[in-house]
Amino acid sequence: MVVHGGALREAMEHNGGEAAEWLDLSTGISPHCFPLPDLPTATWQRLPDPGLVEAVAQAARDFYGGADAPCITPGSQAAIQHLPTLARLIDPKSGHVAVLAPTYGEYEAAFTRAGYAVSAARDLADAAGSDVVVLANPNNPDGRQVQAEGLLDFARARTGRLTVIDEAFADLHPDVSVARWAGEVPGLVVLRSFGKFFGLAGVRLGFAFLPAPLAVVLKTALGPWPVSGPALEIARHAFSRPDLVAAQRACNLEAHALTRCALVQSGQTIVGETKLFFLIAVADGARARAALAQRHILSRAFDHSPRWLRLGLVRDEKEASRLKAGLAGLRVPNGC
Repeated sequence: MVVHGGALREAMEHNGGEAAEWLDLSTGISPHCFPLPDLPTATWQRLPDPGLVEAVAQAARDFYGGADAPCITPGSQAAIQHLPTLARLIDPKSGHVAVLAPTYGEYEAAFTRAGYAVSAARDLADAAGSDVVVLANPNNPDGRQVQAEGLLDFARARTGRLTVIDEAFADLHPDVSVARWAGEVPGLVVLRSFGKFFGLAGVRLGFAFLPAPLAVVLKTALGPWPVSGPALEIARHAFSRPDLVAAQRACNLEAHALTRCALVQSGQTIVGETKLFFLIAVADGARARAALAQRHILSRAFDHSPRWLRLGLVRDEKEASRLKAGLAGLRVPNGC
């Protein structure tokens, strides 16, 4: 069982084939790569200019609807590592974290390494008394959503404690975002991922919306030049092209529709989804993943939910047909 999606090389070692022969649906990353700008050689030769960093931060604020410019991070994952530090800045005695589960496993890992006691919570009410609360909205892997108004009320009632909202999959679900309020609600941290919607996970770029005192600490912890010049230029290009962003959105939604059609036609039971992935119920997730891998289709199974299988989006009709054929032998009764 792999810890994360995207382990294509490992799958190739076990099942053969070249990378181009595989259909990698193991992540929730758009199958469509956003058009890249032509970057001058100097972009690769020089350290990132402070003016460029500021320009991208302001552009990200406008794009994600924040009230203040976010802290730029080398992917959301980098910010997660520093959340225990932010939690103890707010409350030096904090020691318990509630994570609305199941969700992305690196939150539990980061807080456990920092000496926190971590427990799984069913919902916001179950988590309310904890020193730190973490939830993804929409959630990975089941697509659970919490409305923005309810989240804001929850965070505002937790003055003096850290509340972390992971909005990595919110680009196509803008109504759930609370990024615009992160600067004014003490203890509220909102993380956004650049790579998923834009299909550019390799850029390793993220944004943290948080109150100014916490932003200073996070920026200091990340150190100078945490993000490369080329990554910043790609982001500046993307944020400045609403026409291309609209086209990217349309491509993602079309890919979502194609994937749904393939799942339905192959008789799968969809138990959760966002606009960038689907979760289906199968008899045995690990076995289903292995069976698909034999056909060079990479998916994501979970040890915490052994009857779940997550699938990213296909790119086109050809990939949809291939997925449908691969799933043909995985049908299980509804309600499993």
